[in-house]
Amino acid sequence: MFTSTLDISMKQSIAGEMLRVLKPDGIILWYDYYRNNPMNPDVRGVKKREIVELFRGCHIYLKRITLAPPLTRAIAPRTTILCAILEKVPFLCTHYLGTITKGP
Repeated sequence: MFTSTLDISMKQSIAGEMLRVLKPDGIILWYDYYRNNPMNPDVRGVKKREIVELFRGCHIYLKRITLAPPLTRAIAPRTTILCAILEKVPFLCTHYLGTITKGP
């Protein structure tokens, strides 16, 4: 969702509301692009630095996952094993999966 929200003040409002309603022991599950999609100018990847700024003071764990969809579409019909291997190479992955929890 954050990749489709291009206005930074709107992103800040969304993040603030998420934190406002988050229970003290709650978890925000993050799954979004960290890379831009060159074929779609209406989305922008959200880098780790931006996530940290949006959720200041929170504990943030992020892992790069999801093999780039164009690669997956080209390779998966032939071999899913190669997809699984290539997904271990971080720069070929396009998304972050992670958790955000309130800090102390």
